[in-house]
Amino acid sequence: MRLRPHIVLALIRKDIARLLRNGPALMLLGLFVIVALLTASSGLVDEDQGAASSGPRNEESWIVYAEDNAWVQLLKKRAPVELGIRFFDANKLGKYDYPANVCVIELRKQMFDQGRKQIRHHVRYRYPGSDPKILWPVTRWFLSVSIEHFGKMPQFFETIQPIAPPTRADQTREALQRVSVADILSLSLIGTALLTTIQFFAACGLLVSLTAQERERGAMRAILLTPATYFEFVLAKFFVHGGMALGTSGLVMAALQPEVLSSVLFWATMVALTVGYFAVGLLISSFAKNQAAPNLLSFAYLMVIGAVNLLGYRFEAFQWLSSLTFERYGLIFTLASLNNPELSPASSLHLLRSTDFRLLFSLSMGLLLIAAFLGARRMRSD
Repeated sequence: MRLRPHIVLALIRKDIARLLRNGPALMLLGLFVIVALLTASSGLVDEDQGAASSGPRNEESWIVYAEDNAWVQLLKKRAPVELGIRFFDANKLGKYDYPANVCVIELRKQMFDQGRKQIRHHVRYRYPGSDPKILWPVTRWFLSVSIEHFGKMPQFFETIQPIAPPTRADQTREALQRVSVADILSLSLIGTALLTTIQFFAACGLLVSLTAQERERGAMRAILLTPATYFEFVLAKFFVHGGMALGTSGLVMAALQPEVLSSVLFWATMVALTVGYFAVGLLISSFAKNQAAPNLLSFAYLMVIGAVNLLGYRFEAFQWLSSLTFERYGLIFTLASLNNPELSPASSLHLLRSTDFRLLFSLSMGLLLIAAFLGARRMRSD
C-alpha cells in the first residue's frame, strides 16, 4: 500500500476542478447554507430557550424518584435554572398527588419485560392541561442527561398521562386538531435534518454520481493507466467529498447555532457520519456500470435505512436491523450535540467512550474497509 502525497494532491485537484464545473451541486450546497441563514433570522428558538426568555410556561417542573442513585444525582447537577426543576423522593412525598400547573417526570422502580428484553426503568411523564407538548423542554433535557449517564440511549418503559384529564372528549379532539408540524419544529431538529441531508448528499450522493460518470466515460480506465494506486484514489475522493461535507456542515451550524462549533461531540459525530456515508457511496459506485443505476441505488438506500430506523423504534423485529446501521447512532449523537452546545470537553469525551458512539465509529470504519476491499477487487477486474 503506497501513499505518495504528490499523486494524491494531483487527484484532489482533478476532483475539485470537476466539482467547480458542477453548478447544480454547488448551488444545492449553497442552498443548505441559505436555509440555515433564513431559519436563524426567522427568530425560531428551541422550546426551552423560548421559555427562558419569556418566563417559564409553568411555575416549575418536578422529578419524582423512587431511588436516589447516581442517575438522579447527575440530573440534580445538570438541572437548568430556567426550567424550575424540583426533586422529590417518592417515599417522602407519599401519594402521587400533584398541583395542576406542573410538569412531572416519575422515575419508578418497577421492571418490565418487552419481548426478550428486560426494561429496568419505568418513566412516567405527567403534564398539566390537555397539551402534552408542554413537556418538550423538560423531557428533552431529561433524555440528554440520561444519555450522558448511561452512555447510550436508555431503554425506558415510558407512559404519559395528564395530571388532570380533560372533562370532555371534544376538548381533546380540538387540542389534537390544533397540532401541526410547526409546533414541534426547533433549531435542533432543523439542524439535525440539514446536517443529515448534507452528509448524505456530499459524501455519498455526489460521490456516486461523479464516480459513475468517470466509469461511464472511460476516465476510470485512464486512471488505472496512471501510477496512482487505488488507495491514493480513494484517499483523494475522501478528502474532497469528506471536506465538502464537513465544511458545509460547519457553515450551516455557523449560521444556525454557532456555539455548537466548539463542541467536541459535534465534530466527532460529523466525522463518523462522513466516513459512513462515504463508505456507502464508495460501495455503490464500485459496482456501477452507468450513471442512472447508482443514483437510483443511493436513493433506495436512503429510503430503506430511514424506514428500518423508524420501524425499529416501534417493532422489536426491526430493532436488530436498526442496531446494525450507523445512521441510528449518528442521529442520536447529532441531536444530543445540538441540544447541548455547552457540553464540556470532559462530558463530550465521556459520551465518545460510550457504547453507542463506539458502535457508530466501528460500523462506519468497518463499512469503509469492506467498500475499499471490494472496490479494489472491482478495479483490478476492470
